[in-house]
Amino acid sequence: MPDRSDLYRNRMRNPVLFRKLASMMHDSRIGAVRHILFFLLCGLAMVCAAAPAHAADFSIAFFYAESPPVDELKAFDLVVVEPDAGLSPAVYGEGRSELFAYVSIGELDPKRSYAAGLEKGWIIGRNDAWGTSILDPANPAWRSYLLEQVMAPLWEKGYRGFFLDTLDSYQRAAGGIEERQRMEDGLAATIYAIRKRFPGAKLILNRGFEIFDRVRGEVMAVAAESLFQRFDPVSGTYGAVSEEDREWLKGQLAHIQKAGVPVIAIDYVPPDKRELARETAAKLSELGYIPWVADSDLSSLGVGAVEVVPRSILGIYDGLEGDMAYTRLHRFAQMPLNHLGYRLELHNLREPLPKGILAGRYAGVVVWPLSGAPGEQLELRSWVLERFKEQVPVAFLDSFGFTLADLPDPFGLQTGGQPVTGSGTLQVVSRDPIIGFESPPLPQQDAFVQLRLRKGRSLLKVSRGPAESDLAAITPWGGYALTPFALAIPLGEQFSWVVDPFAFFRTALRLPQFPVPDTTTENGSRLMLVHVDGDGFDSMAEWPGGKGAADELRTRILERYRVPTTVSVITGMMEKDGLYPKGKAADLVRQARQIFRLPWVEAASHSFSHPFVWPGRTRIEPREEAAMHNLPIAGYTMDLEREIAGSLRFIDDNLLPTGKKARLFFWTGDCTPDAEAVAATYRAGVGNMNGGSTLINESDRSLTAVAPLGIYRNGVFQVYAPNQNENVYTNLWQGPFYGYRRAIETFRLTDSPRRLKPMDIYYHFYSATKPAALKALEAVYDWALTRDRLNIFVSEYVETVLDFNRTVVARDLSGGWLVRNSGALREFRIPSELGYPDLKQSRNVAGFADLNDSRYLHIGPGGEAHIVVATKKPVSPYLSTLGGHLIRFGTKGKDLRMKLSSHTPFSLTLANADRCSPAGKKGVPFRRQGNALTVSLPEGNHELVFTCK
Repeated sequence: MPDRSDLYRNRMRNPVLFRKLASMMHDSRIGAVRHILFFLLCGLAMVCAAAPAHAADFSIAFFYAESPPVDELKAFDLVVVEPDAGLSPAVYGEGRSELFAYVSIGELDPKRSYAAGLEKGWIIGRNDAWGTSILDPANPAWRSYLLEQVMAPLWEKGYRGFFLDTLDSYQRAAGGIEERQRMEDGLAATIYAIRKRFPGAKLILNRGFEIFDRVRGEVMAVAAESLFQRFDPVSGTYGAVSEEDREWLKGQLAHIQKAGVPVIAIDYVPPDKRELARETAAKLSELGYIPWVADSDLSSLGVGAVEVVPRSILGIYDGLEGDMAYTRLHRFAQMPLNHLGYRLELHNLREPLPKGILAGRYAGVVVWPLSGAPGEQLELRSWVLERFKEQVPVAFLDSFGFTLADLPDPFGLQTGGQPVTGSGTLQVVSRDPIIGFESPPLPQQDAFVQLRLRKGRSLLKVSRGPAESDLAAITPWGGYALTPFALAIPLGEQFSWVVDPFAFFRTALRLPQFPVPDTTTENGSRLMLVHVDGDGFDSMAEWPGGKGAADELRTRILERYRVPTTVSVITGMMEKDGLYPKGKAADLVRQARQIFRLPWVEAASHSFSHPFVWPGRTRIEPREEAAMHNLPIAGYTMDLEREIAGSLRFIDDNLLPTGKKARLFFWTGDCTPDAEAVAATYRAGVGNMNGGSTLINESDRSLTAVAPLGIYRNGVFQVYAPNQNENVYTNLWQGPFYGYRRAIETFRLTDSPRRLKPMDIYYHFYSATKPAALKALEAVYDWALTRDRLNIFVSEYVETVLDFNRTVVARDLSGGWLVRNSGALREFRIPSELGYPDLKQSRNVAGFADLNDSRYLHIGPGGEAHIVVATKKPVSPYLSTLGGHLIRFGTKGKDLRMKLSSHTPFSLTLANADRCSPAGKKGVPFRRQGNALTVSLPEGNHELVFTCK
């Protein structure tokens, strides 16, 4: 195949030869991109002398594969997608990131939905490499078809930006100079027609050098590919671009830069060459181009002006464990991964394993099978080897999921294959400090496997006689901890970690340090929420003269503790065709209305009939049977619409004062809804919460008793309660009824040595039926309200958790971090040893506070911040802690200006503020301690100005 430089040099000398050579060139990188030389090009010497322009102030990504990673792509200002890949502007949403649609102007794929209307008279050639028809850009009928049948539907879907490809395809079929000129005139006319038909449309041209001067006022940017790194579609290989080709292309791009139009440079690097991609992106940026470096099909998250820090872990579990919520991977591994900043996407080993490029999209893979058998027939081994090639780290727990005989060389392990049976003393020969985290390693005869590490770091070496085996290790491809050295053999239902999950996952998966979105804290203050499940609303207090549980709870708890509280009711107790069709329902409605009138009470539904088992649940645990209950409503059968949307409507229409709406749905019973039930809450426009099993206490201090944030079910997320309720602390309401006092132990143990959860005072109405339960509830309130905290409603917490999932963290080329989300989550955590936020170089960072071994960074409103870390602590004033929300924050000269809001009385503390004083309000009470200044304020909204000398 001729070299590109030959093609361009011979074009002017011999047009016939040029056409022949051009017909041999086909490029898979962005459709059918063609190099074009201006006929009147002044020569390389002149254009190469021009100084490079600075890169435009936006970033861009190209992602053409199906199921684009929506949250990760939002790190980029512009994202070009294939419109048929399943993502539209409506799904993508509004924000700082905008979707552009890929549109081919010069070629048409017969598989396109709009190809049926193609007329033969529009076709001037074929691109056999892609099986597409080359179209005449000067044909007005094709232009009209393009506008109305191709682009108009995209405009109607919400696209306002278009990446126009195959502009140069006509060169493969054009004859002489006059014919080419006619087609170039038609191409320019098409650009003008697009802008006229779609006012305000933003256009990016893929090359189109020959018409650029005629249309430059109509385009926002021009793209070109393969400046440093290229892909050869004929040989299927990647490689470096020749110096001659690079200089030619730089000449074309210099002309565009001189015109003040941004240039996008797209280069191609294999997915496993991430460092090369970073180096290439940096070189492109230095030349003033907006970079994008990815695989040849643009089907992976590459490197651009920023590089996304992948925050998703793919979790492979065995479906024989039952519902995802009961798998060890979810119950035990997900919480440590959440704390490290990662989402866990669960995938059943017994279903087809994910295809495509995982590098750049996933930080790693965790495999936790039931045994070594299932993956043998399901191609798990070959799938894992593909991940090794991509350099996506893989961690195995308990088992590899396939037999160990004849492991391929990439594993770097030598094995006898099968578990060794028989007698012999088992001894721990050596162990790494991360082994023995909560329980010591206790080797088991029936689990001993002959496995020797050829390369890597042994975490645990066990011997039996002369045989030694590395049963936990960090390897070049990831790591493993085999049975029973991930979890200890449980005592009853109490599990414990043998390996330190935080250290193991960080090391095995090569997880980098970055600002972790944190759901426990805001502005340095621990979040506190209160939520009440509707069970027992219709009960009576069990003491002389006692009233209904709802009235007792209102007067003794809700009116006493005026903090944001989310209260739910079971509407089947109150509806006319519910549990009490005669009389009592009306009094329950009265009691509910009195509660919901309280300004600090938020309304939620706890369903219509309180289902214990939600659709999709197939297994009931023996201990659950005693607690199973649904309201025995005559003639009623389970109806998902009635349980969720119907119950919410009843609350809105019958129980709430003007201006209030039910904001939440609290799961009932086993709290294990299927995907359809969870999706129903999203359709109803409310948040959802409950489930999880956080019950860590002084009797069970294991972190296996701390639940994750929630669980994805077919793309929709169920948010778990931060901790459990009094029903569990009282042994399913069997006593002791003062048992909920132990929630204080949970609050302490989830705050240190790591803050893992906010405080959630979570209980039912029936706690107001027993004196011991009420006293326990008062004790928990009294303890929590003496802590530094920020009180929020459950709806705010749910949005914070969802924002954890939505948050994208990206590293820019200068080493700082860009963070984006919807603005509900505003706290990010870094290890203290990583340094301090550079408040002058950072953007929208108000301050920080230290807790345990972490540094909590306070982000201002708006859903975006740029974080730059420095080794030295700031000397200028900054926000240290705030018991409320930061609505606005800024500086003017030496003054600090902020708008604050809180549901409860609160305080704020400024550090380095020994020369600052509040000036925004007269008589604002404040105190000083060292260089810190603390201001105390009542609930509500406040605007403050601090004058600093």
